[in-house]
Amino acid sequence: MELKRILARDTRAANEKAVAMFGPDVLVISSSKVRGQTELIVAVDLTPLDAETAVAEAFVPTDKTYALSDQPVVEETAASFGQVLDDTMSRQKRGGKSAKTGMTEGFVPAASLKSQAVEDKAAAVAEPAPVQVTPQVQVQAQPAVIDTVAAEKLLAAQEERDKQRGREIVDMVREELSVLRREFKLSQQMAWQGAGLSRNLHPLRNALQEAAIPVALRALLIDSIQSFEDIDPAMDEIRRQLCHSMQQTHVAVADNGIHVLAGPSGAGKSLMVARMAQQASVTLGSEQVAVISFSDQRAGAWNQTQLLSAQSGVDCFRATNITMLKLLLEEHGQRKCIVIDTPGVQMAERVAEIASVAQTAQFHLVMPADASQSLLRRLLSTPQIQWQSLMVSKLDEATQPWSLIQVLTEGHVGVSSFSRGERIADWGRQLQIEELVGLALNQLALNNVEAAQEDLRSTMAMASARISRLAAQHTGATHE
Repeated sequence: MELKRILARDTRAANEKAVAMFGPDVLVISSSKVRGQTELIVAVDLTPLDAETAVAEAFVPTDKTYALSDQPVVEETAASFGQVLDDTMSRQKRGGKSAKTGMTEGFVPAASLKSQAVEDKAAAVAEPAPVQVTPQVQVQAQPAVIDTVAAEKLLAAQEERDKQRGREIVDMVREELSVLRREFKLSQQMAWQGAGLSRNLHPLRNALQEAAIPVALRALLIDSIQSFEDIDPAMDEIRRQLCHSMQQTHVAVADNGIHVLAGPSGAGKSLMVARMAQQASVTLGSEQVAVISFSDQRAGAWNQTQLLSAQSGVDCFRATNITMLKLLLEEHGQRKCIVIDTPGVQMAERVAEIASVAQTAQFHLVMPADASQSLLRRLLSTPQIQWQSLMVSKLDEATQPWSLIQVLTEGHVGVSSFSRGERIADWGRQLQIEELVGLALNQLALNNVEAAQEDLRSTMAMASARISRLAAQHTGATHE
């Protein structure tokens, strides 16, 4: 793709100019105001796509063929996208490892051991004379071999986690692009919507079209204000309709039992675990609550869990695999509340492992308030997981929670709690629907549109006065 910059007097003119220059499948990246004009950044495919390919969700590989570097090139055959990605990541990892030096005294890298073994074997074939090795050398070499095997296992596990994370990111980006193409195509097909609105509601219609609202929800909101003449009653109608659609979204979750919190990386799971554990310690007692960090190998993740658990006064444990988790659950099964924190990588696999050893566990999805529609739908519709509730985090950082509102109006799952801020106490058990709707509506650019219209009126008034003054001077009139 290639980025292009377009300047026009307003957003509609910029969109029309983009479609005229680059075709109907142009992808808008951003829109902003620059010196009274609208700046539009669009992404253009180097080769134009037809309508069926642009809307299709499946990835269509190109005709270009790849040859993996580690394999001998006998005949060029088409490689899959996953093979090319694995080959690229492995080459980068090998380059990073070759630049490293010895870490500790007495540690011998695996590559050196392998090369030394090959040289010793060749020397033994050339000269079959026995080589005497003192016991001290054997005693010193044995810890080095053990350390090498442990380091190799740790490095292999880290490479596998990085590979899985890379694949998940690539899949997420491809899914987001397919959703953006579909939304843009639907927006072009529904450009006629709102043509019969009152002239006073045109700023509200333009604000709804410029906001990051899903097409289906935008069409519903615009249709609901067809009979209104002013902006204020139309905004009240939109607020009332959204609140009415989400009034059944609350789900009550008991403090006792085993609760598993899952979600993508950076969603705020660890902080939500600490908040849930603190709430349970207030009602049940801190000795009846435990926090378990399961298979989270991120740097600093275990230290963060320890600090948060110390603030709430509950015990925390670490399970690196499913066997350790099973032992911890059996050992602390007498506790009334156990909260399990999961990693953001391979979420479905980790949840399936927990479900196999804890059949009574309740699973909760933690998502930020401004998460995308495709990510919410993909995680909520995971067939292997039966979600008990949805936990909304980072409500104070959200600027466009329209995707969350769209999903809540569809009734997939209820919200059990929400959080704002970074403090443990900044959370609640019942989401205030009016607050979420007000947060979304307050971000509409109504004031900017009205200010632009007011500037246009003042400019026209000044120009009219200037023309009248010049006409009076030319005709010699003493009054206008």
